[in-house]
Amino acid sequence: MLMALPLAFVACETPNEPVDEVKNPTVAITVGEATETSIAFTITSTDAEEVKYLVVESAEGTPTATEVLTNGTAAEANAEAGCYVAELKAATEYTIVAAAKNTKAVVKAEAKMTTKGSGEEPEPPTPGDEFDVTFTAQEAHIEYYGDQYSAAYNYYVILSDVGMNLTETSMSYKENGVYYLLDLYAADAAENNNYTVPNGTYKAATSSAAGTFGLGDYGAGLNIVEGVPTYYIYADGEVVVSDDKIVATITMEDGAKHQITYEGSLFFGTNGDEPNPPAAEFEATHTATKWLWGGASSYGNKYAVMGDNFSIDVHFPAKYASQTYLEQQSYTWTSTTWFGYNDFDNEFTTRSFKVEGTDVAVDAGTAVVTATGDEYHIELTLEGRDGFTYMIQYDGKLDDKGEVVDDNAPVAFTYMSKGTYNSYWCYQYELKNAKGDSMILYINDTQGNESNIYSDDSFIWTTRDYCYYAGDFSTYGITINGMSYEAISGAMVLTSDGAGTIEFTMTLNFTNGTSREFSFAGKIGQENAGGEVTKLATPSVAGIVAGNSATVSWQEIAGAANYTVTLNGTDVKTVNTAYITYQNLEYDTTYTVSVVANPADAAVNSASDPGTATFTTEANPGGGEGGGNTGGESFEGWVFDASLNMGSKLVTLTDGTHTVVMTLNEVAGGTFYLFGNGVLNVTEVTVNGVAAESASGTMEMSSSSSYYIVLDCYINGVHYTGTSNNPVV
Repeated sequence: MLMALPLAFVACETPNEPVDEVKNPTVAITVGEATETSIAFTITSTDAEEVKYLVVESAEGTPTATEVLTNGTAAEANAEAGCYVAELKAATEYTIVAAAKNTKAVVKAEAKMTTKGSGEEPEPPTPGDEFDVTFTAQEAHIEYYGDQYSAAYNYYVILSDVGMNLTETSMSYKENGVYYLLDLYAADAAENNNYTVPNGTYKAATSSAAGTFGLGDYGAGLNIVEGVPTYYIYADGEVVVSDDKIVATITMEDGAKHQITYEGSLFFGTNGDEPNPPAAEFEATHTATKWLWGGASSYGNKYAVMGDNFSIDVHFPAKYASQTYLEQQSYTWTSTTWFGYNDFDNEFTTRSFKVEGTDVAVDAGTAVVTATGDEYHIELTLEGRDGFTYMIQYDGKLDDKGEVVDDNAPVAFTYMSKGTYNSYWCYQYELKNAKGDSMILYINDTQGNESNIYSDDSFIWTTRDYCYYAGDFSTYGITINGMSYEAISGAMVLTSDGAGTIEFTMTLNFTNGTSREFSFAGKIGQENAGGEVTKLATPSVAGIVAGNSATVSWQEIAGAANYTVTLNGTDVKTVNTAYITYQNLEYDTTYTVSVVANPADAAVNSASDPGTATFTTEANPGGGEGGGNTGGESFEGWVFDASLNMGSKLVTLTDGTHTVVMTLNEVAGGTFYLFGNGVLNVTEVTVNGVAAESASGTMEMSSSSSYYIVLDCYINGVHYTGTSNNPVV
């Protein structure tokens, strides 16, 4: 498919050639019969290239769509596929998660089933009693508008599994999450209800009368998978609110019946309305400059946190953490003596903690994680056994190692001595190469011995005092190019044949703020060939342009694992092929692209020098510079696709080459006036990325037109009329 991409540019020169429309896939689960040890269910899908499912105990959490498609069991696509899972526990609730994908989108569905108790006879499901979807919300976000927009008091409740991205000035959905929007209208104000949602039953309605919830523009559920939303539009139902609990039973426009449950605080007061006084302002005693990934451990997923004269290993449960992601929430410190820590909820732990060269034990603490996009703000409060409270703050991206300078080039060792047992209850090995670089490596005595290291796993760096635990390693006496270095954190991945031949790749972070990679491949106790790291060949780069698209290609580099491609110094991508395609570039614009070949084996090769090339896209076929001048084109009876970004309130209209973007003052159904003075207003208009000099007329997005976009307006003096090919919700 990728090799055919350059040919697609030629085909674009024929404007009337038909284009196949790819529809979003769908997937649904229908539960069946359960026994003591098995469950049966049906997965129905359409427009899918691949369908897989996973069944997990509900207590373990819910896997993502990516995890299902990577690790799940395949089901027949675009059919009603009967599924049966056996060897389950009795009287246990299981979550079934199905995911489907095609070239356009990824979607998922989930359902819950409980196996029968011991001796309990299975009963067939009673028709009409099941819900098509049951969802337990973990987070509730509440916006209160009073009666300024309605006769009754408006409480806007967003129930979700992952919460919202919130800043002081904006609110948006997270890239992967399930959301249900409940626009509730009550007879009483918040100040009379302790700043919580009033108890009662709210019936579905198109009005805003007290005791109802809205079916209009805010009545929808969203399933967002890797940034792509699937909408469920409400048709009927009721919402029951009681003390710290919401149960919503809603029928969607497609006939599916959803039950949404939330149990937790419904308090949303501000300023002086809080039931408890605000916590004291956090004041950092140490500022972390790096928060680096350290791999998986017995205690969850590890990060190496470091700053000026301090370092600490912090472990979070695997279900909340990955290399560049941490779930936004509060965590409580727990002891590291409990093996299998990564199964615990809302907890974290610490291992190695060094301040001013002194090891410090921790007895209690908290961690608070918030983020805006991929920029994190993390606050650690740790109660040291030395009687001091350490308050550590970090602001930045996770696993951001910063710029790698020349003197941080990888080091490959060619000799590793046999191990000797020492007083730290571990084995020590001497590593060196022909250039005089050297290191003492410590491996715990459960995985190392005189002539071998037994593991095909990852190790976590710790001080020598704690190196006797399985999965730990330490270092000492590091000399590189005649200079000494002291490690404060790091990770190592090692494989072994069980007979003394090993291979490892190690990353160490030093007290001077730099990082470096080390490697060894060979037999313990003997000199191994190689050791000299050779730089990979520089790619020879060229670009082929078609309109505002370009294919950049280069020769395949021997010894390369992949390639890092940078466009104009900022757009960075890593690809496994010897080419990359860019689309929707600016017309009549010169671009510079660089390509670096990355080594498959850092012990043999280092990354190449960048190969560069420049290319210039063709002139805009519509004339002008992409903005107001349409070059005589007519946009009466315009045929275009439409999309709506609810977070940024943007409506985008495009036919593939001509794009109009309108900024709304609010998202609602109805007739919007371009630069008008009505309640529904368009405040900004751009054409191919250039602000319009003049705009007037209307843009309609009404439920009476099934949310299709209908245009009748003038932009830069050009008359635009037409209806979109698709609805925006």
